[in-house]
Amino acid sequence: MKYLRFFIIIVVSFLCVSCSQGKSLHKQTQAHIQFKEGSHDFGNIIFGEPAKFDFEFKNIGFDTLIIEEVQSTCGCTIPKWSSDPVLPGENGVIEVSYDTRRSGYFEKGITVFSNADNYALLLVIRGYVTSNPHKEILGGFKTKQQSLNKTDVSDESQEEVENSLKEE
Repeated sequence: MKYLRFFIIIVVSFLCVSCSQGKSLHKQTQAHIQFKEGSHDFGNIIFGEPAKFDFEFKNIGFDTLIIEEVQSTCGCTIPKWSSDPVLPGENGVIEVSYDTRRSGYFEKGITVFSNADNYALLLVIRGYVTSNPHKEILGGFKTKQQSLNKTDVSDESQEEVENSLKEE
């Protein structure tokens, strides 16, 4: 009975060791994606100005890397990537654009799904969109236009506006 118990312990131990080695060998043959930067801070951005950043990555694994999908947490963040396979040792880029027609602080996540052993990775962009510098106040009304057409102003105040524009 002692020999049987000893034999079972040896067999179970052998199976555990061989299973763990099989997983590590499989991991060594997969693709592995490594980003140069995991986040980007745009700092202060002027309202309406383009905000784009290229997240560069490298396939440091031993198999071909395929970016399957890239999802953002919001419709204001648009990722673009190539569906072309990335061979071991080669580089790739995921371009991320943010819609700066919203004022204030933002922090958005972009999740990258691939066939790599680290199959889901989170990238982050953040920044602060300053108010539109082209907003002007005229007669108590806000306008997003830099200059006014005659049709934008009532007849009564048209002379006042034309005179003030001439003075500038």
